[in-house]
Amino acid sequence: MPERFGDLLRRLRRKTNRTLGDVARVLGVSVVYLSDVERGNRRPLSHERILKVAAFLDIDPTELMEASDRERGFIEYDIRKARPLEADVVGGLVAGLARGGITDEQLESIQKILKEGEDSDE
Repeated sequence: MPERFGDLLRRLRRKTNRTLGDVARVLGVSVVYLSDVERGNRRPLSHERILKVAAFLDIDPTELMEASDRERGFIEYDIRKARPLEADVVGGLVAGLARGGITDEQLESIQKILKEGEDSDE
């Protein structure tokens, strides 16, 4: 089972010898709030805050972002920061899914392309 966001954040924070206070100051939040996040009493941090924490801890943010997305049940994606082609493709895909205009065959084709991309990364 994947590690919970709060447990992962705590483990990475401790691994870099940072206190709750250190991280809370960087994020501009209270120690109580951050403690609640680590204990799972509050939702995971936003991607913007995860990027700040990762930079402060000098770690790759990917694992934290994936854990956050898993727990939130959605993926944050700011289309305003995308390249024009990327924004067009992602926007079209999301709009198509929301309207039910993408067939299973089309989704299978997209899945195949994505898996091919993952295989080439290895």
